[in-house]
Amino acid sequence: MMNMKAHGSEDNDNIGRISNLPDDVLIHILSFLSTRNAVQRCILSKGWLNMWTSLPDLKFDIKEFGFPEIIDDEVDVELFVTKFKLLVKSVLEKRQTSRVNRFELYLDSVIFWPCKAVADYIGDVMMLAPRECSIKLRSREKLNLNTDLIFTCASLIYLELCLSIKVLNFVAIKLNSVNLPCLKTLQLHGISMRDDSLKKLLLGCSVLEELVLENFNIGIVEICSNTLKNLVIGSYCYVMRLHISTPNLLYLHINVISMRGNVLLNMPSLVDASIHIPGWHDKNKYVTRGLKLIHGLSNVKSLHLYLSCSEGKVKKKDFTSCPVFHHLKYLEIVSWGLYIGFDLASFFLHSPKLQVLTFTNIHKERATEILDEETTLEGARDVLVQREFLQTVRLVGFKNDNGFVDLLIDKLFANVKVIGGIFIEDLEGGYY
Repeated sequence: MMNMKAHGSEDNDNIGRISNLPDDVLIHILSFLSTRNAVQRCILSKGWLNMWTSLPDLKFDIKEFGFPEIIDDEVDVELFVTKFKLLVKSVLEKRQTSRVNRFELYLDSVIFWPCKAVADYIGDVMMLAPRECSIKLRSREKLNLNTDLIFTCASLIYLELCLSIKVLNFVAIKLNSVNLPCLKTLQLHGISMRDDSLKKLLLGCSVLEELVLENFNIGIVEICSNTLKNLVIGSYCYVMRLHISTPNLLYLHINVISMRGNVLLNMPSLVDASIHIPGWHDKNKYVTRGLKLIHGLSNVKSLHLYLSCSEGKVKKKDFTSCPVFHHLKYLEIVSWGLYIGFDLASFFLHSPKLQVLTFTNIHKERATEILDEETTLEGARDVLVQREFLQTVRLVGFKNDNGFVDLLIDKLFANVKVIGGIFIEDLEGGYY
């Protein structure tokens, strides 16, 4: 009994010490919690009772309400959403400060939710001039977001919109006006726009440094920016034409499902690029479309190429038109089999600074196809310059097949006189 009393007294003393801290320190401590947890913690002391109303960050997540990972008929989805809505409404109504630092609204767990009622509060938050905003909604109904309030919130420096609707693949966004003069990072997921909307959006973001477009549906991607440094176009994007003019871009990631039209790239400062060449469903144009992407990357230092198709031929004229990659040091080619992969590698063997060449095969059963058919590299040999030295070659994801490995090494030595080291690894990074 004495121990229990002593322990209770010790807890009270600890709470008392914390309560004696300055209010700004207490608010800073509470800001690391979600809004729901912060409200609960404020019950511990009378002095904290209304402190949550001054929190600089508002973080609402449906997962905190104990929603189960496995859904059955007994789960009352509407009840969870009602509790969630009441929390958001109560917090917004009782706030004592007029500004918000960061706003998070997450209704994206497991299922599609009735999001409309909660989404209506987003406009109210935008009126509080947040600096950072992250919204993730999986809705079972059409969302009528007030995008004008979101895209004219001049205080924002970070904006993430991750939206999805049941049955529909994308959430259509209409931009009437854009005024985001402080925005440095913009991430859009699950969005569909008119062809001219992206251009309008970028014109309203005068200091934007990072742009992420994922699961994005737009016919023409036209990105012109003097401030952009990091660009991601990936994960189930559908693009008809791709025009990028970003003189200060440093990092580029492109992974699109379909791209059928013109490709124009101007990125003279590019350092690192990761490219998934589209067109697996259209093998006749696969190589041509891929080369258009590659030609625009001639200043890159580190390049990762992902080939979704193992068939296709590189023609002699493709070699003669390929630019020299004067700054390239690291090249990785990830493919299903090596028909195109080995041919593409030949583009870069005359890059004067190339140090490391990596072949990664993600479909081991198809790798040995190279044993039965010569690549078109032989037919283009007269337009290639044999390389004197290559520091490292890595072969990742290949079976321990001495005959196959020997053949691949022979092909490498036919184009490189001296290779410093050849390493054969599995996909998990271990060595054979």
